[in-house]
Amino acid sequence: MSHYVGDVFLWTSTWDKSGIQVGIPCDGSIYDIDEDPKLYAVLEYRGQVSDDPAVTTFATPDLTGSAPEGLTPYMVTTGTFPPAPYDRPYYSVVTEPYLGEVDYTTETYPSAGWAFCDGSLVNIKQYTVLFSIIGNNFGGNGTTTFGLPNISGAVIAISGAVPARG
Repeated sequence: MSHYVGDVFLWTSTWDKSGIQVGIPCDGSIYDIDEDPKLYAVLEYRGQVSDDPAVTTFATPDLTGSAPEGLTPYMVTTGTFPPAPYDRPYYSVVTEPYLGEVDYTTETYPSAGWAFCDGSLVNIKQYTVLFSIIGNNFGGNGTTTFGLPNISGAVIAISGAVPARG
């Protein structure tokens, strides 16, 4: 995968509650610096709980309030260290997404492997694995069709890898 450590993407909140092995929820939780030194460095200490150098923890940003209903923001904890400076936006489309990942875009047309989050109904038989991830939580009858999320300015990966469950 070409995700950088610190990339944030949206993932369905209803998958199976096991999380994703390569990511942690962006919910303001506190983590040990020694367990995630790359992530701590990428955050450039913005999530540090205290200015005291003896403190060994940091917090992830709490982005839950900005996430569309039914989606949870996750931050990538393993992968390639991003090139400096770390000016990547919180939500950004990458070239090799997770199937079902939702990202924001300014593109007029979605890139290959992506679809606009416009609430469209799609055929379950055409996107069986995507349906197994998001179900009909965003519409559809659940037997022949399911709906894509309806999020202005966002796209959903309709092809890609399914991340390992946490």
